[in-house]
Amino acid sequence: MKGNAKHKNDSKKNKSRQTHNGKGTNAIDLLMKDHETVQGLFAQFERAREDARKKGMLFEKIRDELQVHTKIEEEIFYPAVAEMGTDRAEDDIERCHDDHEVVDELLNELQSLSPGDSDFDERMTDLIRAVRKHIELEQGEVFKEARSGLGEEKIEELGRDMEQLKRALKQETMGSEGSEARE
Repeated sequence: MKGNAKHKNDSKKNKSRQTHNGKGTNAIDLLMKDHETVQGLFAQFERAREDARKKGMLFEKIRDELQVHTKIEEEIFYPAVAEMGTDRAEDDIERCHDDHEVVDELLNELQSLSPGDSDFDERMTDLIRAVRKHIELEQGEVFKEARSGLGEEKIEELGRDMEQLKRALKQETMGSEGSEARE
């Protein structure tokens, strides 16, 4: 048994090294991981109940995650899928852009509300519903279309580009938060 545990740990280390040494995470895996992250934040928000301070902090994390996720999809992933040139891919990407517009509107509304407002919870429920619908679209249709039309090599390349942009966006966000704290 100990040998098996060691083998599992070694394979995890090798997988981690592989992720940082070249291949990296493919685009679909990266987006799926983002979906899991935001779903986890939604669950935390739903458990926060009447704790306005905690809901406010969770909203900020959710907003930041969604904004970065949207940016890497719109700048890198969606154009690659749309370039496949199939009617289905183009329709799916158009629906994804429509979903993003709805999410952006809800984020803007939420930004103008206080987490203690009754409207805040209502708008947050709308946001969670909209994002979950969008996740279903991507995981149920868009990712399948991308896998079949783009191929693994292109999906790996997109993943590397998306990881790089994601890191830059997160650093930019951290930098702006630091400057706001100094003001």
